[in-house]
Amino acid sequence: MSIRKKFIGATAGISSVLPLNLLAGITGQRFIMPFYHIVSNTPCPHVKHLYRVKTEKEFIADIDYLARNYTPIATTDLPDVLNGKYKGKKIMLLSFDDGLSEMYEVVAPILLAKGIPAAFFLNTDFIDNKALMFRYQASLATEYITGINKAKVLAARNPQQLKAIVGDKLDEISNQFLQDYKPYMSTTQVQGLIDKGFAIGGHSCSHPYYADLTMAQQLNETLTSVEILQRQFNLKQKLFAFPFTDDGVSVAFFNEVFDTNQLDFTFGGAGIKNDIHPRQIQRIPMEGWDAGAEQVLKSEYLYYIMRMPLFKNRIERH
Repeated sequence: MSIRKKFIGATAGISSVLPLNLLAGITGQRFIMPFYHIVSNTPCPHVKHLYRVKTEKEFIADIDYLARNYTPIATTDLPDVLNGKYKGKKIMLLSFDDGLSEMYEVVAPILLAKGIPAAFFLNTDFIDNKALMFRYQASLATEYITGINKAKVLAARNPQQLKAIVGDKLDEISNQFLQDYKPYMSTTQVQGLIDKGFAIGGHSCSHPYYADLTMAQQLNETLTSVEILQRQFNLKQKLFAFPFTDDGVSVAFFNEVFDTNQLDFTFGGAGIKNDIHPRQIQRIPMEGWDAGAEQVLKSEYLYYIMRMPLFKNRIERH
């Protein structure tokens, strides 16, 4: 369990009584980016062994809390955020990673009914259920295959490691799951989100750990996914959210993509943090524990405050 997750659990009591406005004021962090992966009322075997899935009721409670306390903005408002237009106001930009089918079927209708914009970040290798991300394969293997070392399965960091642990059975259950469950959005559904006014961005091609890649590989995964989406859906913005984490991504990477205008904005998932470039924005993960949006956000603010005297709220890159 991460230090942040332990902290969120440990500060549940104190965070509930502290005013959100006070916490936002002390930290100066009035712009937040909460993000999710999936919302479902039914069992999700491809996610079950990775993190806790929020139900529709829990998600709606989160969204209602966020909308009461922050003004929702769209990705097209991000230049105004950097230019100080929203200075002093609490604002939020919602986003969702991996392009799972629940985004179109469950999440989008809820957001449309409430008038809340959002961005959806997609892995181009998986649109139309062409393949399954290796972490989802690991959850399926843990759920359906007996006699394997489940801890090793869930600790695998790439498809090759996972296949070496599980064996040929992995392809069989993954292909069957893709055929029967269709976990990812189709091209038609992605276009439907765009037609409804939502933003779309890249999330890499194959969802690797960037810390395990060379910079050339990082750039290829990043720019190829964005270019495919730009070409296929005629997107106006060039947006990218790092898969897993942006750990291992260097200053040189951001200089390359921003100085040459190959990307407009990039997004991490390190919580409330400052980064080296104003167009690289950190987001707050909202899943993985029995906590609603209020507890997660207030604990994130408290975590930031705790680290302020140590000057630990800026991500250092080399």
